[in-house]
Amino acid sequence: MGIRTPKQKYRRFQMRQHIWEREKSDRTSRACGKVRFKTELDAKIALAGARRQRRGPARQKDEQRYYRCPECHGYHLTSKPYRGRNRKEPNASKTTIIQTAAKLKGVSVFIERIGDAWIYTIPEFDAYGTTGSQEEAKTAVQTIMKFVDPSVTASFRYYADDQDIEMFYAQQVAGPQAIVTAEKSSYMEPLLSQMRSFLFRHGYRFRKYDSRYPGPPDIVLPKHHIMVFVDPCLWHDRSECRRKALPPETLRLWREHHIGQWEEMQEERRRLFEEGWTILSYWECRFYDNRKRARRLNAFLSDVRRCSHDRPRNAD
Repeated sequence: MGIRTPKQKYRRFQMRQHIWEREKSDRTSRACGKVRFKTELDAKIALAGARRQRRGPARQKDEQRYYRCPECHGYHLTSKPYRGRNRKEPNASKTTIIQTAAKLKGVSVFIERIGDAWIYTIPEFDAYGTTGSQEEAKTAVQTIMKFVDPSVTASFRYYADDQDIEMFYAQQVAGPQAIVTAEKSSYMEPLLSQMRSFLFRHGYRFRKYDSRYPGPPDIVLPKHHIMVFVDPCLWHDRSECRRKALPPETLRLWREHHIGQWEEMQEERRRLFEEGWTILSYWECRFYDNRKRARRLNAFLSDVRRCSHDRPRNAD
């Protein structure tokens, strides 16, 4: 006998929805809440399958590429296009740039001395160049600003290659009145103290900087098998980062020099994940804004609660 009444239809729908949610939860990462693919090949196959299943023209929400997740150390699909430094939009024009610049009140201009060259960068306009002196770099920037929009003011920031960018970043995070070192435990301790205090007030017990594990992790919850890492913004290259007052060219050279250290750190976290630990990774700029910090701390607590509740079910 087929389905006849609305009540029977609703029960059948509930059963199917429960099966779909259970299948999705098996593939969902506990660290970031997204569908996780273990290898790059799996992500490529999933992306190719999603493209074959499309019907009609491509939509804005269709998956376009895959990326490596720093939180769960797996691969995810996303509909956002890649927006790198060397990528050019297909239909970009001077009119579009002028309309975008008219909405800005001011832009930050970085002038860096690297060796004998002076490099200027305007991140808001994706403009950069190399000159022979500081005055030539400043003149070139003023010419670009007159061409784009004379009403936009430019704030110049100067940086020399003999300065330590790690110490520069540490002073920026801690504030000009704080005495800090380049060690993460020095300049990031106020934020980590807030996170630990937030966990303690909600009944979680933890260890900090446990030297038995590589890193070491900032927070370890042994009972729930959870590790928390808060990484400095020197490592990532996100356009929405709040730590934009960093010299771009010097930062790029610093990353190229320390890329081996970053890969080693990611390999250590991947090894901990395979041993059964749940890895929660956050960027420091996520908690940068004091107006949003309470909401972000609540989201952090929700992540810990979700992982601690999932642990007994998935434990061996």
